[in-house]
Amino acid sequence: MTTRLLVPALLFALVGHGHAQEPQPPSNPALQKATAKAKVHNQRVLAILTDTDHDLAASLKKDRTLSRPLLYEFETVQLTGEAAAAMAVQHEMPQALKEKPALLVLDADGKLRAKLAHDSFLPDGKLAGKQLLELLRPHFAPPVDAEQKLAAALAQGKQDGRALFIRFDAPW
Repeated sequence: MTTRLLVPALLFALVGHGHAQEPQPPSNPALQKATAKAKVHNQRVLAILTDTDHDLAASLKKDRTLSRPLLYEFETVQLTGEAAAAMAVQHEMPQALKEKPALLVLDADGKLRAKLAHDSFLPDGKLAGKQLLELLRPHFAPPVDAEQKLAAALAQGKQDGRALFIRFDAPW
């Protein structure tokens, strides 16, 4: 009787470890924090991979055309050194950090949505805010219908017999 139960369990364990595995959560603490915040605020994560000491994240936030969309649509995290090199290797960007930065757009679960090489947003070494915004715009998170979300939360709260806490917040 034990062998009958053991065989299906082993078969299930072997089948469960196929090639289509769930994406691994980010291992970097800064990236974990950004993805958790993005999930709560219905945003994407903009990971800046750089090997230099220049704070590219601050430069992006200071650009007038990018500052507001970055504030509302993205959790921005800058990775340097080994963390950036590890992300570049993980996302198959071997030329990403040869003295030039790269950007990764991730969804709130850590899945890669887009890779942007330095020449698409830093032509001639200067930041092209409008050009970068047009590249990022298709990756904005889709809006959430607040009425549907509230109705679902009220129904779930009523079913569970629990009160509902509504939090109004904004990124500013």
